[in-house]
Amino acid sequence: MKLTEIAIAMCAQAGIAKDLDIQYLLTDSRQLTTIPEQTLFFALRTDRQDGARYIGELYEKGVRAFVVHNDRKINESYADASFLFVEDTLQALQELAAYKRSLYPDAIVVGITGSNGKTVVKEWLYELLKDDYRITRSPRSYNSQIGVPLSVWQMNADSQLCLFEAGISEPGEMAKLQRIIRPTMGVITYIGQEHGENFSSIEQKRQEKMKLFADCQTIIEDPSHQNARTCALVMRALGYDEEVIQERLMRQTHETVMQVNLSALAHNVRYFKSRLRPETKLTCMVKAFAYGTGSIEIAQCLQEHGADYLAVAVCDEGVELRKAGIHLPIIIMDPETTALSTIIENNLQPNIYSFQSLENMITAAQNAGVEHYPIHIKIDSGMHRLGFEWEDMPRLLARLSEQKALRVCSTFSHLCVADEPSWDDFTHQQIARFSQCADFLIEGLKPLYAGTGAPVMKHILNSAGIERFTEYQFDMCRLGIGLYGFSFDGAGAHDKGPQGGQLRNVCTLKSTLLSVKTVGKGESIGYGRHTWLEEDRQVAVIPIGYADGFDRRLGNRAYSVLVRGQRCPILGNVCMDLCMIDVTGTDAQPGDEATIFGDSLPIEEMANQLGTISYEILTSVSRRVKRVYFYEN
Repeated sequence: MKLTEIAIAMCAQAGIAKDLDIQYLLTDSRQLTTIPEQTLFFALRTDRQDGARYIGELYEKGVRAFVVHNDRKINESYADASFLFVEDTLQALQELAAYKRSLYPDAIVVGITGSNGKTVVKEWLYELLKDDYRITRSPRSYNSQIGVPLSVWQMNADSQLCLFEAGISEPGEMAKLQRIIRPTMGVITYIGQEHGENFSSIEQKRQEKMKLFADCQTIIEDPSHQNARTCALVMRALGYDEEVIQERLMRQTHETVMQVNLSALAHNVRYFKSRLRPETKLTCMVKAFAYGTGSIEIAQCLQEHGADYLAVAVCDEGVELRKAGIHLPIIIMDPETTALSTIIENNLQPNIYSFQSLENMITAAQNAGVEHYPIHIKIDSGMHRLGFEWEDMPRLLARLSEQKALRVCSTFSHLCVADEPSWDDFTHQQIARFSQCADFLIEGLKPLYAGTGAPVMKHILNSAGIERFTEYQFDMCRLGIGLYGFSFDGAGAHDKGPQGGQLRNVCTLKSTLLSVKTVGKGESIGYGRHTWLEEDRQVAVIPIGYADGFDRRLGNRAYSVLVRGQRCPILGNVCMDLCMIDVTGTDAQPGDEATIFGDSLPIEEMANQLGTISYEILTSVSRRVKRVYFYEN
């Protein structure tokens, strides 16, 4: 059967033959968030995974259309399901998307490729053009051999302009993506060394990427690789006049944004997992808006890159993730008494830390008519915040043993000085206290849980603990600030940053110069006139202030941002929405970027200046600051 015939056959067999209206394509069983009966599942096969393992699970959830490898035998109980057997399910997915693309020959399709900047350019173009076009664009950073067909499948009769990213990791891949996207306009962002291990040179990598533009009428590349200029070139190619371009760019680029590198996040997860045994599970903390980086997007990335559990602080955070389609188990660390019924409704797992919280949860489960509802038992091993103590263990075991409403999934505690070598004796004491309590509880619950195949887990290690006390990883570990690139291995204190290239920075906070002007000698800057100039200086204004989380204590030359590679001190008091910086000698111009913290200006510098830790800096960045997410290629 020819590949184009496979695409048509899939549309017919998976849809019309069974009166199914296929609207959605699915490659990851965990991401079934749409209507099951309108979903077509591709059982992709890799060296480590076979998607066919999840057919039964999806069938139970209502999916009735599947594409599988032709050597796969299907259970006869799926009689009302439709199966298409193909030689290669990934190729079939790509062919179906290419077929969908062929249905809309009149759409303007922009293909965007490069090593960095693809997602930023795509999102900027969307914001710049959305008032004039009905736009279909790649979700997040869907630019791979799987992501591209899922993106192109979104095309429909209303799609006037399509913005699709395309990324590759080895030769031969781009030609496949070109057949799917078939862009009419090509955009090239910066091409560098990133992910170049499968290419002999940057030039070879560039030539491979250029294959995306085989049939393009227009190819756009800004030699300076500045996102704003690239977008301006695209707008010119689409026929916009200069006045409109500049007005919209000024509106779009005069922002402060937090750039979140999801490739770096996934790298950091892999790093910490490499310190653990393969069977040790990993809980990733996404509380407090995922430490200020955006809980939904971070949770989606973690779900795709190996997290076993997620944990949030309060119920609302967990509900938000459930509504976004997150299927991983979610622990609620600080469950509110008034939210217990909502916790059960959304299949969230509460932390139980006192007899009162235990009784409240038993009552809530009984009222909901459920049994063996999953909970996690908190042990106070010495931090003295929340949790049961050794003296509570007999009573706790007795109460758990006499009820059926709840089932203990894990017992855990929290290390308070795992990052401080001077307190290692106390850390060992904490681990011993916890183990005494946990082992007593687990041993006592064994007869009740025998035959369930789900033993009670124990866990105590946090990010610093994983690096410094790996031998106590037990059944699971909890990863928090380490996700974002902060290492404690041999550091001896908080916030020492990535060491030896093991971890990578995830978050970069950037702003944009609104204006640059000369202010004369003897003049003062800002509210209160606390900064006076001893000579003429070039003063720029950037749109970030204390309402964005930029602390007022950073003003009056206490902190410097980075512009054109040079440190530029803050002048005067930080305002609510703005602050002034000294850009003398940088040749800075309006529209230039100002890095507040990131790869080239570690967040620890700001934390040290304020006498705090990186946690506080990240979580203080206001939600009005736009988060921009991207994967590298």
